[in-house]
Amino acid sequence: MLYTFAILLAPAPEDRPLGLMGKPIQYWQSDRPDDCLVAAIEPDVDMEALKLLPEQSLMQAIVHHDRLICELFAHRTLLPLRFGTAFVSIEALDSYLKTESDRLLASLQRLDGYAEFLITGTAIAPKAEAATNLKGKDYLLAKRSLYLQQEQWRSQLQQEVLDYRQTLTDCVNPAIYQPRFQQVETQGSEDVRVYALLPRSQFEQLQQTSRSWEEQHSHWQISWSDALPPYHFLDA
Repeated sequence: MLYTFAILLAPAPEDRPLGLMGKPIQYWQSDRPDDCLVAAIEPDVDMEALKLLPEQSLMQAIVHHDRLICELFAHRTLLPLRFGTAFVSIEALDSYLKTESDRLLASLQRLDGYAEFLITGTAIAPKAEAATNLKGKDYLLAKRSLYLQQEQWRSQLQQEVLDYRQTLTDCVNPAIYQPRFQQVETQGSEDVRVYALLPRSQFEQLQQTSRSWEEQHSHWQISWSDALPPYHFLDA
């Protein structure tokens, strides 16, 4: 099987990182004169054996897959493929690239110059406790007041998340770049978890803008990932 990591624009990169089987990957491009797509591949991968790997070894393979794509992405725009993507032959890969050529080219052009960033934020909530020595109606009123405070806090955070996203959007040139955001389920103590598609060349400016916003909203603690391939925006 031809294990396939990513689709890129020609010419093929010079770098050939080691694939899942420990050998340098290869690049394949159709000999059609109008075909400018390149596939980063690893031939002769036993997909059935890959599926039967112990959990720890399988996780290591997944991490290696992602790390290799990130290594290629550090030098150019690409379309990352999911772990386990493989074709039975060169002919099958060629047919895929030919059939999907327009879509793949459009995606590469749309994503050129962008990177994906995982942005997570945790907000420190103000202390609010209902009086425990109250009884009857006073206790119920205090509980209701506490509930309303919590609802107001959640509403405030939602609005601040939107404000933060708009601040980042305003930081870049809207005539050239169109930032995208995809909010997903939080993990652990996070109050927000967002994947952002932003111009890689303006990373430092975006970071400064983020720090300035955070200084004005001191109850927030915000973290950014490194620049990642656009996993969550391939079909956006």
